Amino acid sequence: MKLILDYFKSHKVEAIILIMALILLIWVGITLTINTGWSFIFDSNSIDHFGSFMGGLATFIGIYYLYMTLRSQNESFQIQNFESKFIELIKFNRDLVSSMKATYTYSSDMQQISGKEIFDFFNQQMENAIEIVSSFINSRELASLYNNSEQYNADKVLWNETQLKKRTIMNISYLITFFGVKANGCSLLKNKYLTQYNTEEIEELLRLFRMKLAMNENSTDSAETNPLNISRILTSENKLFTGFQNELGNYFRTLFQCVNFANKQKFIKYSDKYDYVKMLRGQLSNMEEVVLFYNSLSDIGIAWEYYYFKNQDFNNMLITKYNLIKNIPENFTKFSVSLFYPMVFFEHMTTEPVNRAIIEGKYT
Repeated sequence: MKLILDYFKSHKVEAIILIMALILLIWVGITLTINTGWSFIFDSNSIDHFGSFMGGLATFIGIYYLYMTLRSQNESFQIQNFESKFIELIKFNRDLVSSMKATYTYSSDMQQISGKEIFDFFNQQMENAIEIVSSFINSRELASLYNNSEQYNADKVLWNETQLKKRTIMNISYLITFFGVKANGCSLLKNKYLTQYNTEEIEELLRLFRMKLAMNENSTDSAETNPLNISRILTSENKLFTGFQNELGNYFRTLFQCVNFANKQKFIKYSDKYDYVKMLRGQLSNMEEVVLFYNSLSDIGIAWEYYYFKNQDFNNMLITKYNLIKNIPENFTKFSVSLFYPMVFFEHMTTEPVNRAIIEGKYT
């Protein structure tokens, strides 16, 4: 009985067709019996009509199942094609991680690091940057940091009072860490990525970062009081914050492409999409998820979630939808991850967030 009920639940359309066909056959059989005076000996004409009807019914059912077979084959082909491309994208992203190389500017011997060590290095610089930017911003009114009140009010609506200062600190810190403060990085920051903020304030803040040289550079505190030495330090390209644009630019583009590619497949249900993205998430280290967290709150990474937040477009809020940063340990970042992602079900939690199930019900 249970097997029959399970079949009905998973094959509702087919079950309805079979029930209707059975009812129709019973009705035809009864009608045939009545027309022959309830005799079990049917004349040849009656049997011929009954046989023709059965043949037509069988043809209809056959056509339906042929359609379903072709449809199933097409879906199987689509899934195979998707899986092939998805795995290819994951492999490409992982190959990018393996090929990453950077110079560790915190050591006097300027040693080379590679692979997943890059994310540890990035996080170290990010935390260092947050301390500098926090100290700078905390001594000012946040509104004065913006070029105009319209931009400030727009950000306040999006991020709310509780989050805005912390988000601003992380946004500026991330952009400085990502692009660095060498000549090219500074130019990009001042002329493109930090233009919503007060120019004079940004100039002053960037100067603090440009005064920090790599550890292999001989420099003393007294050097920062000598105008000639200050000029030398500011123009030097041997910075502590050299930037990660070359290392992480393609990485984040392909990572986003992987998740977004799975999310856009209309023929795959959400639970299956989640499993596919979970396969990708399983490849990420905890530190990669931390860097992804910072990236998603920056102006160059809001397509992960907050670009769609104002319109409550839940299906495109990818971080929350797929629990992409669920493996970040509690208190592992400078600012609380759950403050910005309250609906992510982190692995350190014993129960899922309130309303998580309701939001999942809206996912497609």
